[in-house]
Amino acid sequence: MKTLLIALAFFLAYSTSISAATYECKNRDGAVVSGGLGQLLSVMHNQRANRAQVLVTGVITRIRADDLSGSPHQKFTIKVSKDIDLEIVTNLDFGRIPVVVGKTITICGEYLRASGGMVHWTHFDPHGNHPDGFSILDGVLYGDTENPL
Repeated sequence: MKTLLIALAFFLAYSTSISAATYECKNRDGAVVSGGLGQLLSVMHNQRANRAQVLVTGVITRIRADDLSGSPHQKFTIKVSKDIDLEIVTNLDFGRIPVVVGKTITICGEYLRASGGMVHWTHFDPHGNHPDGFSILDGVLYGDTENPL
């Protein structure tokens, strides 16, 4: 019995980490977004690709004050490459991400050309008008459910 309980605990721990590690970023058509710097550069250089779903990983470089006009939003900046910084805007109705300068974060969301490059809709959309987004920080998934402040 003890062996069975230990095996079950390992299975649950392993299956939980796999689901967070393999969470898929999907575009409006439901296709999985490949992500990475190449995909981001393609979206940034394609003038018709505004509002495309992207999957990027970067280092948090700046934490900005919350935007409390209208729906409250958390804002921070990540460095994706030597030449690319992106502003991340996430709706606080879906929870706060515990961002810390210097930490690496993965973001799935909608790219906008505003502010030199912005990713928003980094959470699920309860109305189904946008592809669902998410953030992964320190192996924890954020934005996958509504989680009010």
